[in-house]
Amino acid sequence: MKRRVLIVDDVADIRLMLRHLIEKGDYIIVAEAANGVEAVEKYHEHLPDITIMDIDMPFKTGVEAAREICAVADSARIIFCSGGLSNYSAVPLEMGGHSIVRKPFLPAQLYQAMAK
Repeated sequence: MKRRVLIVDDVADIRLMLRHLIEKGDYIIVAEAANGVEAVEKYHEHLPDITIMDIDMPFKTGVEAAREICAVADSARIIFCSGGLSNYSAVPLEMGGHSIVRKPFLPAQLYQAMAK
């Protein structure tokens, strides 16, 4: 059975690139979101197995969205995928199942994080 994935990034080209990479594996994209507010809404609507989330986004950061999601779904699996300007110290890695893939990344790095 294919694992269900939510893609969250404010840059449409990044979402498209992630879609292409993810669909090559044993995964299905259930939804995409362009900011943290949409991420929370889409998470609750689709209950994905994995959420790939940018950190720096408008309206609500990926960290804020992750905290909100994890407050009601402690089994949520979030992979933060973000560039060098992000404040990684704010990422709640102490919450189980989360990891960070730093942009730019190799496809193998993303696949490895998703396989954990």
